Amino acid sequence: MNRETFKIILMGLMVLDHITFFISPYLADFFHITTRVVAVGFAYLVVEGMFYTHSRRNYLSRLIGWGIFMGLGNYLMNIFVLRKQYSMSITGDNIFLTLALGAVVIWLWDNQQKGKTKRRNLRILSIILLVLGSVPLLEGSFVIVPFMFITQLTYKNAKKRNLWYLLLAVLIAVIELPTVLIGADFNPLMIFDGIAMNASDIFFILIIPMLHFYNGKIGKYSAQLKYLFYIFYPLHLWLIHLIANFQ
Repeated sequence: MNRETFKIILMGLMVLDHITFFISPYLADFFHITTRVVAVGFAYLVVEGMFYTHSRRNYLSRLIGWGIFMGLGNYLMNIFVLRKQYSMSITGDNIFLTLALGAVVIWLWDNQQKGKTKRRNLRILSIILLVLGSVPLLEGSFVIVPFMFITQLTYKNAKKRNLWYLLLAVLIAVIELPTVLIGADFNPLMIFDGIAMNASDIFFILIIPMLHFYNGKIGKYSAQLKYLFYIFYPLHLWLIHLIANFQ
């Protein structure tokens, strides 16, 4: 599949993850697990975009600009429209900010400074931001920022990339799974619900088979669909919350 097909599939899955207001809890759990590929899928495309863009500065500015726009929109929706139970997080419902942070990390690491000292210092700063960014303050940053860093380092080597993705998944499992399994009483439904709500990050690994079907080529309507994700992401979230608020 080409880049535009990949984006459209990811956007379709994204909708499934956000319609929890209208479906049963266990179906919502299933969707939450199977849609963990969405954020890392777009993160992969951002890393790819940073490789091929004519201006990394403009690319990053676009992500930050849309992040600010969505944060402001979420804030205004909360203040003037949405009831408390349907309110939106300023940073937690804003993948643009996370993708922007990941882009900064890989840009600093891949800096083209000629001086060894300055290049080294920028790489140190990259690692500091990578560690700080892995703290789950932004949406999905715990997974997305290290995922983007791995993708940057292994972009031309699929086998090495997949191995490091698997190692990241194991690390996440070691951190998250104990909190689910302790006290679950070996009730399958409780374990399933606990994994979906508190340990689903490990399922980002489902991105590996998707990437093997992705050919990296632009589609026929690439120019027309360039900003589709930027527009679709905030609009579909705002629409879902509005429908839930007034149902």
